[in-house]
Amino acid sequence: MLKHGRPCIVVLRLSFRGKKRDFAVPFRSNISPNVPKDQYFALPPRPTTRPKHRHGIHYIKMFPITKRYQMRFRTEGNAYYETIQRILDENTREIVSACQNYLARYEQFGRSKYAVDIDRIIELMEQDETPSC
Repeated sequence: MLKHGRPCIVVLRLSFRGKKRDFAVPFRSNISPNVPKDQYFALPPRPTTRPKHRHGIHYIKMFPITKRYQMRFRTEGNAYYETIQRILDENTREIVSACQNYLARYEQFGRSKYAVDIDRIIELMEQDETPSC
């Protein structure tokens, strides 16, 4: 909610608390080396990625999103982002499964310390959709 402008290259339709929702999964350039590997999908490092850190899409930072807040992330003409898009396309099934598994753990055990508060975002989204009198 506070990282405006962070690109999300993956938007997935996933089930959360019995309802299908769109979730944006953001890029992160400096995922700490102690982050469990099941919390992110590693990608080739960017120039800004610090030594021993990872660049990838970070599942615990995903958040629900509606169509009106989505803008297309253009990869065309940028060799690095075209490579990233190809890697993601080749691993879509694994990424979707990992994200859905993360949401199932979130539902069962609650959110971890540094995870996005998905329930709060959904609450705010639903308030925004409610017509005011």
